[in-house]
Amino acid sequence: MVTSFDEWMAGKDREPFDHVPSEDTALIIVDMQNAFCKEEYNLARDEGRSIENFAKAVPGCVALLEAARASGQMVIMTRYVHMFDNIDEKRTSGRKAFQPARPKGLMLDTPGIEIIPELAPIEGEFVIDKSRPSSFYGTRLEPLLTANHIRNIVICGVTTNICVETTARDSHQRGYDTYVVEDATGEFEMSRHWHALYTIAFGFGTVVTVADVQRSWAVEPAKLTTVG
Repeated sequence: MVTSFDEWMAGKDREPFDHVPSEDTALIIVDMQNAFCKEEYNLARDEGRSIENFAKAVPGCVALLEAARASGQMVIMTRYVHMFDNIDEKRTSGRKAFQPARPKGLMLDTPGIEIIPELAPIEGEFVIDKSRPSSFYGTRLEPLLTANHIRNIVICGVTTNICVETTARDSHQRGYDTYVVEDATGEFEMSRHWHALYTIAFGFGTVVTVADVQRSWAVEPAKLTTVG
C-alpha cells in the first residue's frame, strides 16, 4: 500500500533503521559552502531569503563526517562553482526569463564557494566541483566511485529539493543503494524539504536519520539540533 505524505510525516514507514551499509560505502556531503551556510556570504541575501534552515543542517553533516572518519567510509564533498562571470551558468528561460536577473555568484576563486570550516576536508577526502544540481552531471564523481568499488551512497547537505534530491535521483538511476539523511539536509522552505524527502523515500532511496547512520556504522551517537 502506498503511504500518503501525511502518513509518512506522521511516522509511517519512518521507524529507526539500523541497516545503512558500512561496506563499499561513500558519504557525499553536498554543497555545504559559505554561500549557503554562512550569513556573511549569504548568496540569497539580496532576495531577502534566510539561510537559517541550511545552517541547521551543519550539526548533522558534522556528525556524519565524524562517523565516516571513525568507521573508514570514503568521504566526498561537492561544491557548486561557476567559471568567471558565470559564463557556464544555465541561462534563464520561460517565466523566469522575464523576472529581474539574479546576482551573479558562486564564481571560482571567491570565498563563497569554499566549504565551511566545520567540514573542512582532510587528506584522503575528495572535493568535486560541479556547475549543475546533480553531483554526477559533468563531474568525475562516477569514475571515482567506480574505481573504489563503491555501491552504497549516503547523502547529506543542501539544498534538499534541488542538489540533494537531484544527486539522489541520479545515484538511484545508476544502481547505487542510496540513503538521504533527513536531519543533515536543509532547504529554504520546510514544505519543499519534506516533500523532497517524501519523494526520495517513495521512489529513489531510503530516508534515514543521523542516528540511524551512527548505529549502522557502530559509532558513538551525538546529540543534534534537528531540522524541522
